[in-house]
Amino acid sequence: MPDQTPLQVGWDMTEPRAALSAFLGTLPTTPRLLALGEPTHGLDAFPAWRNRIFRTLVEDHGFRSIALESDIIAGLRVNASVTAGREPVDEVMQTGFSHGFGARAANRELVEWMRDFNAGREPGGHLRFYGFDAPLENLWAASPRVSLLALHAFLTTHLGGLPVDTTTLEHLCGEDARWTNPAAALDAAQSIGNSDEARQLRLLADNLSSLLQTETPGLAAQPDFWEAQLHARTATGLLRYHAVIADPAPTRVARMLALRDLMMADHLSAIAEREQERGPTLVFAHNAHLQRQVSAMKMRGMRLEWWSAGAHVSTRPGQPYAFIASDLGKAPEKGIGKPAPDTLGGALMQLAFPVTLCRSQNLTAALPESLAKRADVPLQAGYFPLGGQHLHLTDGVLFIKNVTN
Repeated sequence: MPDQTPLQVGWDMTEPRAALSAFLGTLPTTPRLLALGEPTHGLDAFPAWRNRIFRTLVEDHGFRSIALESDIIAGLRVNASVTAGREPVDEVMQTGFSHGFGARAANRELVEWMRDFNAGREPGGHLRFYGFDAPLENLWAASPRVSLLALHAFLTTHLGGLPVDTTTLEHLCGEDARWTNPAAALDAAQSIGNSDEARQLRLLADNLSSLLQTETPGLAAQPDFWEAQLHARTATGLLRYHAVIADPAPTRVARMLALRDLMMADHLSAIAEREQERGPTLVFAHNAHLQRQVSAMKMRGMRLEWWSAGAHVSTRPGQPYAFIASDLGKAPEKGIGKPAPDTLGGALMQLAFPVTLCRSQNLTAALPESLAKRADVPLQAGYFPLGGQHLHLTDGVLFIKNVTN
């Protein structure tokens, strides 16, 4: 790109109402799940823009829920806080988020705004908060104990005595620390996932989940049925995940990543189904969890590939899905300088506005046919630049030229 001609595409996000209305008007149908990605965690700009976008979607387009890349079980506390005023905000920020996201100022602002919006409104008009990640981190996953006991309690309340009691479940689960040992992620021999107790728990979790499914016609009207389904998915998913951690095969890490995103996708599908009568949901996570193409990363000399939650959800019928990928030009605090002009980032620096929302089809038509891969990003930045070859698998791009915290 020897000549840096301005890109005359996209909408100025200093007027988010006009920009979002114009963008949504280009979609073939209103999405049940509108996904907004961020290219890296830890920069305030992307969750801050997420908040502005969510407010506009709520006020102008009937959105009534938001789902973040955070522990879905912990997120139940956040939802109780924003809908019923339970727990002080300080407490819910400490206990309602995973991955350290409770410390982010934009997440606190989101919770406070949702509480204020819901105050004085009837429950049917409340905004709901969801996590959609499993209760796990990069190097460990939680014990299935919490979800197994919650599922058992629901079934006992509504069906009576069960073939297994809580004492047996508690005994087989044992101490939570046995499950959350971070050394197991790098050494399969230290995982509990293939122990006799874990194998027994997988069978019991499957039996309890099957009972919930077979009794659905008589249970679906119960107000806590959706949460029972959530705990069934989480218990069985965590036990599968721990089994993979315990497998010494060289594919174990890629399979862990794949299972995590499959759990995310199943949670998103359940959220979309629950919210279908109330309004669409905004989904916010790393681009790698929301994109339609294969996700990939390098770790310890290995190239790992897996299908993201967005790739799964976008193929499922009845849940229209749209994806806005975000990217940045410069982020000095991350050590990210101005992109080379022959890269996608360099081309997007020629957009007319500091923050621009583009329709991907229009953007692709305005770009050169060939763009180089951005290669100036330090490894420690945790930043995955967009590639021009995948633009056709997105519906929109949100581009911030200069990111500062």
